[in-house]
Amino acid sequence: MKNRIYRFAQFELDLAESKLRAGDSAVLIQEKPLLLLSALLDNPQRLVTREQLRDRMWDTRTVVNYEQGINVAIKKLRHALGDSAENPCFIETVAKKGYRLMVPVTVISDEEKHGEIYPPAPIAVASAIPSTSGASQHRRRALLYSIVVATMVCALGVGLYASQTTPRHASQIRSLAVLPLQNLSPDSGQDYFADGITEEVITNLAQTLPLRVISRSSVMRYRRTEEPVAQIARELGVDAIVEGAVARSGDRVSITVQLIAAAEDRHLWAQTYERNLADILAIEADVSQAIAGQIGGTLGLKQAGLTETHPVDPRVYELCLIGRFHWNKHAGPDMGKAEDYYQQAIARDPDYAPAYAGLANVYVGLALHGLAPFRPSMDKAVVAARRALELDEGLAEAHATLGLVALHTNPQWMRSESEFRRAIELDRNNSIAHDWLAYYLFFADRRNEALAEIALARQLDPLSAGANSDEGHFLYAAHHFDEARAKLRRAIELAPEFGQPHATLALIELESGHRTEAFKEARTALKLDPTSPRIMGETGYVLASTEHAAESRELLAAMQDAARRGAFTPVFSAMIEIGLGQRDQALESLTRMVESGDGLEGLVQWHAFDELSADSRFKKLLAKSQL
Repeated sequence: MKNRIYRFAQFELDLAESKLRAGDSAVLIQEKPLLLLSALLDNPQRLVTREQLRDRMWDTRTVVNYEQGINVAIKKLRHALGDSAENPCFIETVAKKGYRLMVPVTVISDEEKHGEIYPPAPIAVASAIPSTSGASQHRRRALLYSIVVATMVCALGVGLYASQTTPRHASQIRSLAVLPLQNLSPDSGQDYFADGITEEVITNLAQTLPLRVISRSSVMRYRRTEEPVAQIARELGVDAIVEGAVARSGDRVSITVQLIAAAEDRHLWAQTYERNLADILAIEADVSQAIAGQIGGTLGLKQAGLTETHPVDPRVYELCLIGRFHWNKHAGPDMGKAEDYYQQAIARDPDYAPAYAGLANVYVGLALHGLAPFRPSMDKAVVAARRALELDEGLAEAHATLGLVALHTNPQWMRSESEFRRAIELDRNNSIAHDWLAYYLFFADRRNEALAEIALARQLDPLSAGANSDEGHFLYAAHHFDEARAKLRRAIELAPEFGQPHATLALIELESGHRTEAFKEARTALKLDPTSPRIMGETGYVLASTEHAAESRELLAAMQDAARRGAFTPVFSAMIEIGLGQRDQALESLTRMVESGDGLEGLVQWHAFDELSADSRFKKLLAKSQL
């Protein structure tokens, strides 16, 4: 067996000679603590159970009190490392299960003069620093950051540069997930920063690699997971996982990433990058290019222009990250905060394209959620998205946003397909663009294509409640009720606080003759999201159809009041009116839609409007809408 030397933090363990050193000093350590340490060093960042330690430390024929022996060995090991069970820097206790080594490890052998870097630590050592306040705390945090980065660089250095010169490509990787980068910054409030870098790396890889890259909303569920890599890969349906960490202090940022073959949980490659924050776009491009090189061999990111990066104002970049952080919550107050941060970014740098693209998304969200006047908000979205594309034509999200606005604008809705297709051309893994394209295809009576497109969107974002809910909605619209139920229940399982899947289930149960269940689902949807125009319309129709007319009329009154404030509600008012048996009023609501320039192509997604199909007035409206 070849000699192995383990390096972690300031320590080095020579396994063949059973010697532990800290710098130039020898550290006394007995046999059992040494065996326990070697077991942890072989499995950094992963749980090593007490049973595994027992098998490593004793022969099966040995009769001993294993539990007490492990407790004594771990106590002696912590003493040798200067660690503490209460405030651990090196060894974390997992109650009633075992232990986990918290720091990264480099392994050196006589046959391999380069190192093999093991996973970076997911937990910062801040807990080992006494809490203070004011300037003293700031100095301690700065010192802590230096310790974290120094530890990462020292532990990674040998193996990282070797992996650059002797890469091991993973030609069998056809799908990939980038897990949320751990925030190792002294400031725990920097989670948004780590999330933002994660999202940018995902976007870079999704735009370039000829494989499936899982979308942001699915991977963010694993921000603080204890699940093994192999299990995460099975849940996401991927062949490889990228994980790592971010440490930031002031204008310096350090990013560590590693690539893991998921099935066998085998480390393939790792690298650390440290630069000024102004070069963050270059760092993200370098990280993405390196991962792409490991997976695709000669494939590089020049195809997407990602290597042509320029310094960015750190404050502008940060404002956009915070804006994106709030936009991703999709809640009313957060939408307002997102708009404010993007506006601040634009005021500071009027030529930063991503800020306009993000602002366009905010305006669309405000319009569709009934949080701002519909048409003015959509108009603002168009202005912002077009400005983004003037500055950078390759922004996929700006093209997708223009497509969504066109989809809601008659007679421009037919033009939305080209924008969605362009977004997908730029980023084939853009699940939102695929989702929105599915709506266009359904409206255009290309239902089989629509179902295939929404299924692809869900595959790219398998743990997204929104993607599962939308697929359930399309299956409902296509009268595939059993399949729709499965997707909608999956959406509810993923996000119990999400109201929309309950509203669609209410429609399905109503049409299936399960009136009691329909009523329960409608009430649940309203309780979870009482202000969504779409949920109000769908549930109002169900309530009216299940003999709860009084509640339905209250929703209709609220809808009409929102319309007076500029919200987009006529189609949903018409749904409630159909449920109440007020066909003439429903036709009047639809007439107002057409006269204001909106189309009726979206009505095909709701079966409620089938009740008007034989009415000559409705047929004339449809014909007028299509002019």
